[in-house]
Amino acid sequence: MTTLHIFLKNPNPAFDFAVGDFAPLTRMRSDMDIVFHETQDAFLTALPDAELVTCWQFKQTWFDRAPNLKAVFTPAAGKDWVAEDPTGRVQTVFGTFHGPMIAESLLGMMLYFNRMMPMMLDRQRQHAWQSGMQAEGRMLANQRALIVGYGSIGKVCAALLSRVGMDVAGYQRTIAGGTDPETGAAYVVDDGLPVALAAADHVIVLLPGGEATHGFMDRSKLAAMKPGSILYNFGRGTTTLTEDVLWALDHGPLAGAGLDVTEVEPLPADSPLWDHPKVLLTPHSSCVYQEYGALHVAELIEKLGEFL
Repeated sequence: MTTLHIFLKNPNPAFDFAVGDFAPLTRMRSDMDIVFHETQDAFLTALPDAELVTCWQFKQTWFDRAPNLKAVFTPAAGKDWVAEDPTGRVQTVFGTFHGPMIAESLLGMMLYFNRMMPMMLDRQRQHAWQSGMQAEGRMLANQRALIVGYGSIGKVCAALLSRVGMDVAGYQRTIAGGTDPETGAAYVVDDGLPVALAAADHVIVLLPGGEATHGFMDRSKLAAMKPGSILYNFGRGTTTLTEDVLWALDHGPLAGAGLDVTEVEPLPADSPLWDHPKVLLTPHSSCVYQEYGALHVAELIEKLGEFL
C-alpha cells in the first residue's frame, strides 16, 4: 500500500492544516496509508521510507534522505520553500489553485482605488455627506489593465477583469504576440512594454521572485506609466522596489499603489509605505480564504492519481 506523508504545519493559521482537512482524501483513497506529522523531526525521520509527501518546505538536501520518494506535493505556488530534485528523480508538484483567490483580492483593491474609497472614508470620518465627490470616477469597464507576468494566475485575473468589461493586455516574454484565445487578452512582448505601460489605467505585477526579475518594475518603467494610473503587486515584492514605488507615487505618474507583497517582509515598522496616503497594503494575504485548505486537498486528490 502506498503511503502519503503529510507535514503542513504553518505559523499562519490560514495555512496550518489539520487532520480533519484531509477527510475527503481519506474517504476517497482507502487504498492509501496516510500519515500526519506534527514536527519536522518526525517528518524527516519518515523520509527514508516515504513515497509521496505533501509539505510546505522541502530542502534540496532532503532528497538524499528519501531514496524511495516519487513526488513532493506542496500547496505553494512559488518555489520559495520547496526545492526541485537536482537529479530529476522526484517530481515537485506545486499548487495551481491560487488564481481565483488572487483575482478576487486584486478586484477588491481595484475597486477600492477606482471608487475613490480613501477620499470617501475621509469624508465619512468628517461626517460630510457630499454625494458629488466621485463625479470624476469611471467604470472599470471603460479602462485598460496590463498584467505584467502573464502566467496561469495572470490568465485567471484576465478572465475576471474581462468579464467586468475591461480591456486587458498581458506581458509575457515567451509569447511572440497575438491574443490569448482563452481570455481575449492582447499579448505584449518586450518591445511593446513601454507603449502598453503608457496606455494602462491599472498595471498588475504577478512576476515571480529571483535574480531575473529583481527590480523589474524599476523607475524607468514606472515613469512610463500613464499619469493617474494605479500599480498593484501580487507576485513578489522584490520585483517592485520600495524606493522606486515611493518615487513614482510622490514624483511620478502613480495615483496609487496596492501592494500585497513588499520588498522586505514583514514590512518594517518604519517603512514610509505604512502611512502613505496613496498606498493600500495587505500582508501577503491575497490567498487567505477559508477555502484554501479544501482547494489544496481537492487538487491533491486529483494529482495523486498520476503516481498510484
